Amino acid sequence: MSKNHIPKQKVSRAKKTKTWGINSVKGFIQESNFNMTGKHDLLKFYEAYNGHMNEGDYNYVTNPYNTPGKQKNFPAKLRNYNIIKPVIDLLLGEKTSRPSNFMVTVSNDDAVTKMAEEQKEMVLQNLRQLFVNTLNQQGVDTGQPNQEAKTPAQVEEYMNTSYQDGRAIVGQQVLNYLRDNLDMEDKLMRGFFDWLCSGYVYSYKGVCMDDVEYEVVSPLDIDYSMSPDLEFIEDGDWVVRRQLMSVNAVVDQFYDLLSEQEIDQLEDHSRNNSTSFSIPFLQRVENDFGDKGRFVEVMHVCWKSFRKVGVLSYIDEFGVKQMSLVSDSYKTDRENGEETEWYWINEVWEGYQIDNDIYVGINPMEGQRTSISNISKCKLPYNGRAYSNRHSENVSVVSLGMPYQILYNVFHYRLELTIAKNKDKIALIEMNTIPKRHGWDEEKFMYYADAMGFAFIDSTAEGKNNERVSFNQYQVLDMSLGQYMAQQIELLRAIKEEWEELLGISRQRKGQVMASDGTGSTKSAIAQSTAITEEIFRKFEKFEQKEMQGLLDISKHAFRDGKKVQYITDDYRNAWLDIEGVSYQESEFGIFAKNSAQENQKMEQMRGLLQAMAQNGVGPKSIAEILDADNFSRIKQLADKVEQKQAEMGQAAQKSEEKKEHGKLQLELQKLQAEQSHEAQQNEMDRQTKLEVAHIQASSKDTDHNNDGKTDNK
Repeated sequence: MSKNHIPKQKVSRAKKTKTWGINSVKGFIQESNFNMTGKHDLLKFYEAYNGHMNEGDYNYVTNPYNTPGKQKNFPAKLRNYNIIKPVIDLLLGEKTSRPSNFMVTVSNDDAVTKMAEEQKEMVLQNLRQLFVNTLNQQGVDTGQPNQEAKTPAQVEEYMNTSYQDGRAIVGQQVLNYLRDNLDMEDKLMRGFFDWLCSGYVYSYKGVCMDDVEYEVVSPLDIDYSMSPDLEFIEDGDWVVRRQLMSVNAVVDQFYDLLSEQEIDQLEDHSRNNSTSFSIPFLQRVENDFGDKGRFVEVMHVCWKSFRKVGVLSYIDEFGVKQMSLVSDSYKTDRENGEETEWYWINEVWEGYQIDNDIYVGINPMEGQRTSISNISKCKLPYNGRAYSNRHSENVSVVSLGMPYQILYNVFHYRLELTIAKNKDKIALIEMNTIPKRHGWDEEKFMYYADAMGFAFIDSTAEGKNNERVSFNQYQVLDMSLGQYMAQQIELLRAIKEEWEELLGISRQRKGQVMASDGTGSTKSAIAQSTAITEEIFRKFEKFEQKEMQGLLDISKHAFRDGKKVQYITDDYRNAWLDIEGVSYQESEFGIFAKNSAQENQKMEQMRGLLQAMAQNGVGPKSIAEILDADNFSRIKQLADKVEQKQAEMGQAAQKSEEKKEHGKLQLELQKLQAEQSHEAQQNEMDRQTKLEVAHIQASSKDTDHNNDGKTDNK
């Protein structure tokens, strides 16, 4: 069906009937093309990674003259020696170690105003605290304790470097929850595998049971249309996805939309509508599942239709002019001062075709991803991008390696043929020299020659023309091809190195460091290698950034009634999510992603300092958390905690030291006081002793004087 058979999309909602929806789904399905050559090539790329080869690619070697019926008695067999898989696995392994650092920002019009208001409030709070601290130091009883307070300059620096809008914090929590709950790490790695093999990556985002759902879609199962200058298909016009589903899976997904008769139709295996499968699709069914009759084809169609909306202007009860969107069925009340400007804008629709003739779920897309600044701008639920299709056919890492893989297998085949030809040294011996008159034959002659290292001949035997055979007629031919085989092995090595050099995969990057390699040259080789492959990662990480943005946009509709949930993060921590639906819906989020290569370099440098940190007293728990961090922002938060803890420990140690010094002073003071008291006591005792001695002496003198007087009287 040509585009002329797609129903007109610029019609009112009343004219978009069920028949209009079915015809739209049919039209876009027939506009899509799943049997094109490109889909077959993509399947070959996946098979090449898994080590399967297409023998038709080697006919020019195995059957160069196009002879009917291949030569089956060749002493060699064409085999696949996979040089593509190790390179892909290396890039996959490096992707898992790259940091994933996505930060949520708020792009609402009031974001700057709110930031200014919070800065003003923070300045006032800190000034109050500074005033309280000053009064407390002067001895005034304020009834409030001293606390650390920032100056206005410090507050401004904090707002410029560390401030986060409360809505951005909630958005970051939602993003972290979705990444853990949807197992995004594993799904994005599957998408990166598609990116390397096919050069394409596709995904689906939607709402199911008031929650967000996310899938990575195979490049074989999707077709779309978009403007040539667009990079992401979410900005395209339409997309069709094919799915292979069992009857039970179909009922699980569409049980509330299917009638009893339609379920009976799906269960009727005598209907074989699978003949409509595209060739790659049918090949996958037969290879992977065998019985194609037990599966049905489900087509999901999403397209941009047109919707008529009005921008209504009116005066509210407070006399303020207000504006709102109204549908095309709204009747403007001009008598009350209402005015309406009408526009045609884009609106995403979706619908499903099951088993060729069952149509369900044809409606406007639930949770339209629109923009506040442009009411017509909306996005498809499918997203994806190509690796390198700028004015050329798209390529992938595997497609770049296919010529090298074929050439590598061809030369291995040639090497095996050479090995089969390698016979070492061969002696040419006249058949008539075998002593047949003694009962010997060729087999017995060869047995004794191999077993004993020598053989008997009959020199009297007559050869051709009845001439006797002389010994100088024997020859020894050197049939060894060792030097030629060495050249072929060197050529195989050169092919492999050229393939890896094309992508920038050096031996140092693979860990093959020689003793002669210096540290500087090794780092330089690795840096140059990563610079070449960085574009592969950068383009995919831009796709990841779009995916994070899409998840947040979809979550605003999924969590429109709020969300309260407790979940376990990937590092086994308890986390809580508490969202207020109305304020969350009004938030306009943006995703900021830092360069992963630079982030990874900073993380490695930081981890290189862990040993020094451990020697300086950082605890094992803090070191383990830093090792477990997957982005540099998390490392900075942990480092800040470590610094705060060390500062607290330093203050505690200083207080302990001061307390210890104070205790020493107290002991010395007590000792001095004790010594002074002891000295005073000794002095007092000496004084008392002296007084007693003086008193005794005085008493003795008085006694002597009295005795002298009595003598004189006598």
